[in-house]
Amino acid sequence: MLKFIVCEDKLETLEQMSRIVTKVMMNYDMEYKIEKFTEYNKKFKEVINDRYNMKIYILDIELSLTSGLEIASEIREDDDMSPIVFVTAHSECKNDIFYSRLNAVDFISKYNRYQERLEETINYILQKMYRNKTLCFSYNHVYSKVLFKEINYIEKAPLQNKCIIHLSSGEEKYITKSIVKLKEELGPMFYQTHKSCVVNTDNIRDIEFSKFIIHFKNGDTTNLLTPSARKELRERVGDF
Repeated sequence: MLKFIVCEDKLETLEQMSRIVTKVMMNYDMEYKIEKFTEYNKKFKEVINDRYNMKIYILDIELSLTSGLEIASEIREDDDMSPIVFVTAHSECKNDIFYSRLNAVDFISKYNRYQERLEETINYILQKMYRNKTLCFSYNHVYSKVLFKEINYIEKAPLQNKCIIHLSSGEEKYITKSIVKLKEELGPMFYQTHKSCVVNTDNIRDIEFSKFIIHFKNGDTTNLLTPSARKELRERVGDF
């Protein structure tokens, strides 16, 4: 499970941050939980010591009893990997964060597109997590595991109850899951361009929209692109 640890001493802002997390997570097929705190306490310490769940910390810097920087230092004592996002009304603290070497993902001012920035940052963190996720499956009694980021596109094999996974290495693998199920599992970095195809938008080099051809960075191409999907894909990735 993914846990969002949100710490903010103003209840209204705390609830607002939680709503932003919930809004972003509606786009992800991932089990998650929001742990809300107004201060650093014993329960917070227990969360830090939890070794069994992925965590994303969203911390206000100026809290009533302690600072978000002190909490982040406590986190880094035991956890070098979990993303930390600072949200504050005190922009002058930015240098303190830089020099503290807390390896924060972002510093967000409450006075500068705060809600939009927080959404963008959470999406950035989640998409990075997805890139490092793996698709696990077996075919003909052979077990395979491939990173999401290594997949260019997946297409349904003609007249067969299986799909072909096209990897950036040029290798092909077979899987018996449906395109619909695969789209749900692969998440937001993949886009369904056709009823028989999903593509990894991170691996697209360019698109010939007039010819309905998608080119990938390794030289692969697919023309499994419908007119309706073409319009939405153009909005998503822009013109090349």
